[in-house]
Amino acid sequence: MERSSDRKKRNKKGLDLTKPVERPPLPFALLFRMFILGSVAIVASGYAIYRHYCVERPSMLRPAPSGAAEEPEPLPPGFVPVPEIVPVPPSTPPSSPPPPPSR
Repeated sequence: MERSSDRKKRNKKGLDLTKPVERPPLPFALLFRMFILGSVAIVASGYAIYRHYCVERPSMLRPAPSGAAEEPEPLPPGFVPVPEIVPVPPSTPPSSPPPPPSR
């Protein structure tokens, strides 16, 4: 009767467990691209944190332009205005209030 230690060790699928596992080849181009992309992301996030906390933002306040100083340009002959997509309410108020919505 054979001992199990004398036989080659095999699992249920018939693979030899004494040999080292063969690893698939590494795709170095893909690893290099992922490393470069990760490095760019880390540098960009560091720059964003630096800009957020250390650089003073410019003021958004600007002086209002005077209405009399700017005159609208005259419209060329044959100009057709673009129709509004959103309906513009009439300038006169309605004579009676609208009826309440029914439920």
